[in-house]
Amino acid sequence: MNKFVYMLMLLVVFMSACSKEERKLELFSPEAFAFKLEEGWELNASVQVKGVSLRGENGGYSARLSYYVDAVTPAGEKLEEIYSDIVNKESADEFNEMTIELQVEFDQSYLAGEYKLIFYVTDDYLQQEVSIEKTFELTAE
Repeated sequence: MNKFVYMLMLLVVFMSACSKEERKLELFSPEAFAFKLEEGWELNASVQVKGVSLRGENGGYSARLSYYVDAVTPAGEKLEEIYSDIVNKESADEFNEMTIELQVEFDQSYLAGEYKLIFYVTDDYLQQEVSIEKTFELTAE
């Protein structure tokens, strides 16, 4: 019986040592700023993503992220999916981080004030979704 327990414990230790560490998708360093155009504003925003899942393909690695962005107006109205896209990255070397960037124009119907962006990012290989928020100002100047 002791031999069985010893072998079982050895097997558990071996299996845990050989298992790959699961990556956890994280968003960090969101940025958003808008500048006045002749008729409206242009919003530029970005967010860093780490913990992306990689697939080995053709002697290299690839990752695929789908994302969409909602905005919340100063009055609290939610504007759904003001932007959406898919980002693919391929590299001969392993990587862990990616950058998502977007550019959106707001017409004159948007009032000046503090807005909030909500980034929703999905790792398409893991089907894992995370989100992060960032505020920005539309100014009359």
